[in-house]
Amino acid sequence: METPEYIEGIPTEKKRSKERFALIMNYYEAIWKQLQRDCGSNFIRNKFLNADVFLVKNESDKKTAREALHNWKSTYAVKHLKLVVEQAKPMENLPLFVSRKEGEQKRNGYKNMILLYYDFSDAEKEYMNFRVKLTIGVMTGGKHVQYCVNKIEAK
Repeated sequence: METPEYIEGIPTEKKRSKERFALIMNYYEAIWKQLQRDCGSNFIRNKFLNADVFLVKNESDKKTAREALHNWKSTYAVKHLKLVVEQAKPMENLPLFVSRKEGEQKRNGYKNMILLYYDFSDAEKEYMNFRVKLTIGVMTGGKHVQYCVNKIEAK
């Protein structure tokens, strides 16, 4: 089955990254507003970690937008970010915690990173079967911050 030109308003053509970038930033604004209305704060509870994962302006959105604009599936994951953050869990035989990288992760004050995964699936539409990686930064004080979400190639 061929991938349609748009999926839930997201352009699938590779060269339409500028449009996807704008959509990603709009999705973050919408989810921040929704979270403020629903719970008065910018966090989503991850069931596996049993922890609140905060969405931080100019941190969660910027890193994700730089990565997710390249692939419509990553943009789709951002559109469904609440679901991804709530349901993501580790993959078997892969580490849950990884060391922070020098540069941006260090500057943001993370002591380490958590890698979780979420699988989108649709029995009728093969192009809707893909995996995304959710990267969460853990601050020295224990606060969990959504750092990035992007589509990965499943092995």
